[in-house]
Amino acid sequence: MLGSLSKWLRILGFDTLYFKNIDDNELIRIAKCEQRILLTRDTRLVKSKRINCYILINSNNISEQLKEVLLWLKKQGFNIIGDPRCIDCNGEISTVDRKSVINSVPEHVFVNFNSFFRCQKCGKVYWEGSHRKSIEKKIKNILGEIDTNWKN
Repeated sequence: MLGSLSKWLRILGFDTLYFKNIDDNELIRIAKCEQRILLTRDTRLVKSKRINCYILINSNNISEQLKEVLLWLKKQGFNIIGDPRCIDCNGEISTVDRKSVINSVPEHVFVNFNSFFRCQKCGKVYWEGSHRKSIEKKIKNILGEIDTNWKN
């Protein structure tokens, strides 16, 4: 399963669909109809040659999985950083007025933070909490390794 990978790709701004349970035929249909790159660990699915564009994920480690995907995308000429998307539903996130989230976040969050963002699809509210630094550090480290691998 690649659920964690899908969340990290959304943080990086990739329009990412994820299905916990889906029939292979339906998955392939969606990928073809929407011209998506299919990320999979299923070698059987890849060997069936019914997929136009895919990345076969080899690692079990989320950081390594992310490196695999980002290195492949970079080699294909894709921009690998965009505007973050909702990690839950993949919706676009926009800045919202602070007052509009007063009833949507814990009181201590409202008091301590000034900038808020809301998913346009599911309504989830985000803010730049303490976890942001660790997310940025992880992304910076991965991007640094990708640049090193890209040059080799």
